[in-house]
Amino acid sequence: MTAFGKRSTAEEVSLGIDLRGRHALVTGANTGIGLETTRVLALRGASVTLACRNTARAEAARASLLDAHPSEITPDQLDIAALDLASLESVRRSAAEWLAIGRPLHLLVNNAGIMIPDRRETADGFEAHFGTNHLGHFLLTRLLLERIRASAPARIVNVSSDAQRFASLTRELTDLSWTERRFSGWRSYGDSKLMNVLFSNELDRRFAAEGIVSNALHPGLVRTELGRDQSLWMKVFGLALLPITKSPAEGAATSILLATSPEHGERGGGYYADCAPSRPHRLAGDSLVAGALWKKSEELTGL
Repeated sequence: MTAFGKRSTAEEVSLGIDLRGRHALVTGANTGIGLETTRVLALRGASVTLACRNTARAEAARASLLDAHPSEITPDQLDIAALDLASLESVRRSAAEWLAIGRPLHLLVNNAGIMIPDRRETADGFEAHFGTNHLGHFLLTRLLLERIRASAPARIVNVSSDAQRFASLTRELTDLSWTERRFSGWRSYGDSKLMNVLFSNELDRRFAAEGIVSNALHPGLVRTELGRDQSLWMKVFGLALLPITKSPAEGAATSILLATSPEHGERGGGYYADCAPSRPHRLAGDSLVAGALWKKSEELTGL
């Protein structure tokens, strides 16, 4: 197998892959690594649904891909779905509308996410990182799961972050919405990214035998809009890090590798960075914590 690394691009890691006849859904697909993930999946022949909160921006992103690749990507390959992960009602509506179309779902890329410094709440009253980055994707995946199972072999790719190393999550899973503690944006974001890995691992434990492979990843420090809500000093700090950041093409490489390579279609329950296995937070491999988070998430989302 060719060795890929930190500076590999999404196109490079998927050279020679044929995804014709495969259907994918990518959350947060209108910008950053979500847009690049969508672009490369479509270049390899997949039909891709751009699931985004702002449908106008999603339409603009779709148009930009078609303009950039007039002979490689056809209009029928790209579809739009309205999805606000900060609203469980929106997630339910989006999943129902997508399922009504009747197409298979071979690949789900849970890519969207927020990173904010202050405590905010979702439409359902959950702390924003927890409600958007974890619960929104948890509910979406669960609602689409029967279609994914029927489409097997299938893959679920969960975009996490090494920011999970700042997580304050405990085995008891207490105060997930930060109502009892002094809020920390970094730790709250880290908690949600650790939950992404716990959810990914539990998905693989539960459904690998049914042909569903689930993996999680850290995309790296990528030049995207993720930090747009950060404080001024954090933005200045971000500018200082520009020389070591990745482009979206490089940031999407690990997502695309997990989504397309034959090797990663057979092995799940992993955590990757720079296109190679990596070590997540110490709690990430705890199956009891993962199972408890699954159960609590079911209760909180009404499943």
